[in-house]
Amino acid sequence: MCIMDMRWKRLHQADLNLLVAFMVFAEELNVSAAAKRLLLSQSAASRTLDRLREQFEDDLMVRGRGGYQLTPAGVRLQRELARLLPELEGVMGRPAFDAETEEATFRITGPDNVCAVLGPLLCRSVLPKAHGVKLLFVPWSESALEDLDRGRVDVALSNDDVLVPEHLRALMLYREQWSCVVAKESGLADRLTLKRYLEAEHIVVSVLDGVQSIPDKRLAALGKRRRWSVRMPYFGAALECVPRTELVLTVTSGVAKVARARRELRVIEAPPEITGFGFQAVWHPRLDSDPAHTWLRGQLVRLAGEL
Repeated sequence: MCIMDMRWKRLHQADLNLLVAFMVFAEELNVSAAAKRLLLSQSAASRTLDRLREQFEDDLMVRGRGGYQLTPAGVRLQRELARLLPELEGVMGRPAFDAETEEATFRITGPDNVCAVLGPLLCRSVLPKAHGVKLLFVPWSESALEDLDRGRVDVALSNDDVLVPEHLRALMLYREQWSCVVAKESGLADRLTLKRYLEAEHIVVSVLDGVQSIPDKRLAALGKRRRWSVRMPYFGAALECVPRTELVLTVTSGVAKVARARRELRVIEAPPEITGFGFQAVWHPRLDSDPAHTWLRGQLVRLAGEL
C-alpha cells in the first residue's frame, strides 16, 4: 500500500503543515537544524516528528552511526511528497503572495557580479513596495546547488556554464558580455585585441577556488592562456586593486558600471574572442507553486527584462 494512502477527504491545513515539516526533516536529517528552519523550539520539533511517526505508523527517520537516516517508508514518503505537495497546495487554494502586506525572507546565493546587477534593482524597484520582504544574500559556494536541495537557500543565481542537475528548475534571466577595467592612466587602447590582452598582466577572479573562470575557459578553447599576478574570489575587491597599476580586470556589466563611476578607472572593450554567457535562476521544484517564491521569480524575470 502506498504510504500516501491517507484519508484525503479529511485533510486540512494542519495535516499539510505536517507534510511540509516532514520534507524539512528529510532534507536536514537533523532535528535541531529542522527546528531552526521551521521556526520551532527543539521540543516542538520533536513533537512534530512524533506526530508524523504516529500518523504514518513508521519511525520515518532513525538515528545511526553517522546521524539520522530515512527508513524505507521515509524515503518513499519524501519521493511522493516532492511530486504531490505542489499539486496539493494548488488544490487547497493557496492564495497569491501579497508583497505589500505579507512577510517573507528569501535566501539568495550568487557570485558578486550577478548580485551587483540584480541586487540594486531589487533594492530600488521591488523593496520600497514590499514592506515585509527581506533579502538575505548568501556567498556563492561549491555547495550552492546542494543547499537548494536541502532548503538552505531559495534561489541560486548562476552562470549558464554551471551544470544544473536535472531535478532542479532553471530559468535564463539575461545575457552578459565582458569588458576590461584598467587604470585611467593605462596605455592600453579602448579596444583590446586578443594579442594585446594576452600580453597584459591580469587580475583573475575565481569565485570558487580551483574552478576555471569563464574567460579562461574561452581562452582554453583557443589553446591560449592569459598571464596573471593576482587571483581573488570577489570582483569588488579586485576592482580596488586596479588603480595606479598596469593590471587588467575582466568584468561583467554590473562591475563595469561601478568602474565607470570612478575617475581613477577606465572601462575598455574585451577581445571579441572572450564571448558572453547567461545568468540563470535555479530553484528546487518543491517551491514551484509556493506563492511567495512564485512572486520572487516573477520579480527577477521582470527586472532582467529591463536590463
